Amino acid sequence: MAKTLINIRYNRRNRLDKNGFASIHLELRLNGNRKIIDTKIKGKPEFWDNSKNRFKSSHPNSIQLNQRLNQILTDYEEFELSFLNSKKPFFIDMFDDVYKKNDFSNFNEFFKLELENSNLTEATKKNHKSTLNRLNQFNKNIPMDGINFELLHDFERFVRSSKCDVKFKNQPSRKLNQNTIYKYFKNIKTYVNLAINKDLIDINQYPFKKFKVKKIESERQYLTPFEIEKIENCILKNDLEKYQLAKDLFLFSVYTGLRYSDVMSLEISNIVFVNGENWIIKKAVKNINTTEKPVKIPIETLFNGKAKDIIYKYYKLGNSNIFPPATNQHLNRCLKKIAEESKINKQITFHSARHTTATYLLYKGANITTVQKILGHTKITTTQIYGHIMDNTILNDLKAINF
Repeated sequence: MAKTLINIRYNRRNRLDKNGFASIHLELRLNGNRKIIDTKIKGKPEFWDNSKNRFKSSHPNSIQLNQRLNQILTDYEEFELSFLNSKKPFFIDMFDDVYKKNDFSNFNEFFKLELENSNLTEATKKNHKSTLNRLNQFNKNIPMDGINFELLHDFERFVRSSKCDVKFKNQPSRKLNQNTIYKYFKNIKTYVNLAINKDLIDINQYPFKKFKVKKIESERQYLTPFEIEKIENCILKNDLEKYQLAKDLFLFSVYTGLRYSDVMSLEISNIVFVNGENWIIKKAVKNINTTEKPVKIPIETLFNGKAKDIIYKYYKLGNSNIFPPATNQHLNRCLKKIAEESKINKQITFHSARHTTATYLLYKGANITTVQKILGHTKITTTQIYGHIMDNTILNDLKAINF
């Protein structure tokens, strides 16, 4: 019995999307018939090795992406092999059922399969994987028709129990916080909705119609204009020079409002000269596979062009991206030391820079819709949260005045 020839095809239509990415397909050939399968993976030409049909090592996520491609190939080969080994006839159109074979087994498998074959960022995948791990800890075999109010209620009791307490070395264990629990159910809801869209769960049994978990709005840590100056003026000498990159990246995020993922993936092609001024025009990494529009940031106007100075400093190094790689965790550790050196008594993280941008612009009188566009918020209600923060700041300023 003939075996299918499976090849990876990059940019088979010789066409890039508006973000400069090309699709990667599988080409299947069996008994003179051909079938094309979209892997749902995309890549830029400069990161693709045509001789190996894999991502180049210069791509920051080359290992993960190539592993995904290898897994997809394995899935298709093993699917066909299961028919050949059992002496059953096999036709090329049967490949349509490669991933359907697991769809109806249980919700956990569906969750895992959809997650593995998604185009989510690695950070988001890690977030969803933690939810799946916790769900498997609760019950590894949840049938599709078993996703109901009672199950969600039982899962909530489970994650609030001592079985899910977070343990630290040489420290007492603690309960999961409310927002972690909220995150679990938010992620589960994503895959329940997906299963409904694929007709795997009856929409009439939608469990989240009645089941709700509240999110607690955490305090958004931000820097005042005076504290921004403190970090700008913090001189890092001798043993502290190793923190310079973290300082520059943090300030760049303050000056632009960009998230960590967008700062680290920034390329010189994202700097566009429009109407006599340099702009950052970039689609957020978290929205790269959605229809959301790119953010547009006038870097010469914001903060008097300080962001452009940092770009020039690092682009000269000739990195593939403008900035050298650094993990979020490493930067947060560095920022703790930088805050100490700057005499700032706040627990700041890299994301505090983005909060700082929002509060600073509102404090200076920027229109809230302008701030929304710079930060790339889909909903104005997200930006309005910073308005409430500024209300408190104004009250504190007034209380400090001796009337």
